[in-house]
Amino acid sequence: MVFPEWVEKHKKTGYEIKKINDGYYMYKRKSRWDKEKQKSVKVTGEYIGVVTPDGIKPRKQKLNENEPVFSMEYGATTFIESIAKEEREILDKHFEKKIADQIWAVSISRLISPCPFRRVEEHYKTSWMSEITPNLPLSKTSITNLIDYVGNNRAKCAAYMRDTLQPSPYLLIDGSKVTSKSEGILRALPGHNKNNTYLPQMNQIYIATISESGNCMPGFYRNVSGNTPDIAAFELTLEDAGVEEGIIIADNGFASTVNFKELEDPELSLKYVIPLKRNTQEIDLTEIQFEDYFTYHNRGISAHTDDKGAYRVYTFRDVYMYAKEFSDSIARTEKANDSAMKRKNFDQDKDIHDVAAKTKEIENKFGTIVLRTNILDKSPSEIYGLYKIRWDIEQLFKTLRNTCEQDASYMQDDAGFEAWSFFAHITISVACKILAKLRELHLIKNWSLEALLDHLSRIHVVKVGDQWRIAETTKKTKELVDSLGFKLELSHT
Repeated sequence: MVFPEWVEKHKKTGYEIKKINDGYYMYKRKSRWDKEKQKSVKVTGEYIGVVTPDGIKPRKQKLNENEPVFSMEYGATTFIESIAKEEREILDKHFEKKIADQIWAVSISRLISPCPFRRVEEHYKTSWMSEITPNLPLSKTSITNLIDYVGNNRAKCAAYMRDTLQPSPYLLIDGSKVTSKSEGILRALPGHNKNNTYLPQMNQIYIATISESGNCMPGFYRNVSGNTPDIAAFELTLEDAGVEEGIIIADNGFASTVNFKELEDPELSLKYVIPLKRNTQEIDLTEIQFEDYFTYHNRGISAHTDDKGAYRVYTFRDVYMYAKEFSDSIARTEKANDSAMKRKNFDQDKDIHDVAAKTKEIENKFGTIVLRTNILDKSPSEIYGLYKIRWDIEQLFKTLRNTCEQDASYMQDDAGFEAWSFFAHITISVACKILAKLRELHLIKNWSLEALLDHLSRIHVVKVGDQWRIAETTKKTKELVDSLGFKLELSHT
């Protein structure tokens, strides 16, 4: 197997690297004598760690339960506790104290140190959370019981989400399709995912909200069968969340005559902003004359409006995107011509494309975004802004997948999947709150979520005698803590 260059450089004698899903993992390589084959055969040995562009990330050593802990992760845990007090208090409101503490420990552990459920206890025992909420039962059996309890109490989960749901506008997203081959998950029914793969899956319909400062927050979810048409689930999701109006922000695979017919049913109250393909029959890009201009994130945008009565079709051109697509198109045509000329049966007339003619033919499509919407009381710039929020929301689900997707497919029944979803909801809610804080403090360009938590988690407390003390930290760490506006003071001794 051919590995990327950054993986190849980590190969060394006595070890092997395996590609599993999208990751690369290093193992010791051994050999043993096979009596039947009468030769030495390779045997995969001890797992060493994950191969990353920055080096080998060692595997986590199993905690010796009989060995006392003299050093604990402190920084990331206390930072999260300082900015997520409201969520923590609301969790206590809807679940009994012990259950709320367990839910919080599982969700936050998987944010700070992405790990499967079976390793949550290890993280808990070596983090300051074990001092804040001591003696939490987080063994394999305890977490199995917790999953069963949470998964069978959807009403409590929904009540928690209603209490944390921010004010409108409410944006509805067919957020995440999760594949599962478990026969125990009865609602995991065959459907097409974004890769057009037809497999048993669950579809998570999400309501997200946007604050006045522009921060996107996950608000409320419902798990529906993988083959359920999204429109059929949107109305019930709004009703379950206790809100009346929502705006569907779809991706470019959603537009269809059937979907638009359903959306414009007078009995539905759904608004929508849906992208159309550039070859749509709704407009002719060669005839577009832009009449509105505005900026979005310091990028110049041109806009044209076609009023269709019950709905409008907006055409936007992003100058930055135009330049990129223009350059890419010419480069691809030139590359195709170069490849054609190297073939033995090269035919000048058939194999060579006129770069100028080909570019001019599709130039009107470069940099364009075509949107259809039944929201008639907003300006072109507001409609464009709503659509772009879709990309922020996609980051929510990227965060969800990166932090705890590894367990999703292994839930054994509907209750298990529901519990997994609720833990993930709390995880990404806190993650988005951290990102909002970074934007507020103008630190978002310098720190990603992963880098921030990794850096803060290096702040440890150590036991000196019978007292916990904050370990030495670098100047950079102290500056980061100061910029975040929280103090390194022991909250529990």
